[in-house]
Amino acid sequence: MSLTLDILEVGARGDGVADLEGKRYFVPYCLPAETVEAEPLDKRGDGIACDLLEVLAPSRHRETPPCPHFGTCGGCALQHWRRDIYTGWKSELIAKALAQRGVKAPRFEAPVTCEPGERRRADIVLRREGKRVLAGYHERASQSVVDIGTCVVARPKINAVLAPLRTAMAAILRDGTSADAVVNETDTGLDVLIRPHKRFELTLPIREALIALAERADLARVSWGDRATAEPVLVRHTPQLILGDVTIEPPPGAFLQATKRAELVMRAGVNAWAGEAAHLADLFAGIGALSLGKPGRLSLFEYDRPSVAAVDATARKLGGNRVTVQLRDLFRRPLSTKELDAFDAVVLDPPRAGAAAQCAELATSKVRRIVYGSCDPASFARDVRTLQDGGYRLEKLMPIDQFLWSAHVELIALLVRP
Repeated sequence: MSLTLDILEVGARGDGVADLEGKRYFVPYCLPAETVEAEPLDKRGDGIACDLLEVLAPSRHRETPPCPHFGTCGGCALQHWRRDIYTGWKSELIAKALAQRGVKAPRFEAPVTCEPGERRRADIVLRREGKRVLAGYHERASQSVVDIGTCVVARPKINAVLAPLRTAMAAILRDGTSADAVVNETDTGLDVLIRPHKRFELTLPIREALIALAERADLARVSWGDRATAEPVLVRHTPQLILGDVTIEPPPGAFLQATKRAELVMRAGVNAWAGEAAHLADLFAGIGALSLGKPGRLSLFEYDRPSVAAVDATARKLGGNRVTVQLRDLFRRPLSTKELDAFDAVVLDPPRAGAAAQCAELATSKVRRIVYGSCDPASFARDVRTLQDGGYRLEKLMPIDQFLWSAHVELIALLVRP
């Protein structure tokens, strides 16, 4: 049975939140102050998830979504919200998370907002259904695949590879089977990793289809397998990323900041906020996108083997011992207080779970400046509270919206030990 609900706010997942007779309801594609008709579905957390049936009284901030797939595709949740209001909401997500943890926060820097057509990384789902190959993204809360013509957030070169991917997968996938294409736009061309959902042998016909894909789509490199054991099938141009005055060859399927703009802003934050650190530690370093090329000694710590190998190859080309990299799981074995005391400043950019164990060690260290990049306000607030209790002060914070029209918000922040 449907319900008429008044939407009070947009929650952290991007759904409209309503309260009726003491029960909370979560309705997608709604905005504050709207009245909607919704169908309750299943319990979710402390409330009930719903389907939106109709917007009875729209918000004055509602806009026409630019993508024809909006509402079906699970990639975007908020294309219908006026950009300035939406951007303010993302900053408010960070402010609420900090307030809930009792963190003393400074006035935020102006948020960095990215534009349509800037996303340089995409995980494209490929599925064979009969004679068709679907290439796109999962539907919201579903394993069904939305076949995409053009993704409005992705770079033009990524959109241009969709048709060649369909052609190649028609020769590779059997009916009912699927794969992912991890597509990264590097500074020297597209780097594509085909990751089959079920392992099967890389036969000669599959190699030929992938080579044809690389030639047809003008790829820099095409590889096959999962990230840990990816096998390059054809390298037409060496994929490279330019990080300041350093160039690195990323491994297939490497994690990149979603937009070049966000990466440059975060690098600038590290350069400005880490100060004249003679010895800098980069924790959860990935391929060193935030720190490589910075003056002084640099020690990187990362638990992903392909990323460590890529950084090590770059360090050897640079020569000397100015840049070192260590394979280390900082969740299980964080740098100790004694180890941290060797550094003048620390950069960390952990996954969504944050860096609870590492921040507990940092809180008792002598490190004077910490530059923290985060992709989750809740885990960031938890970690900053630990650092605040250890004597650090949160001095600067800049929201970064590189996952346009999603509920995700990132940030970079500076913490200083007075």
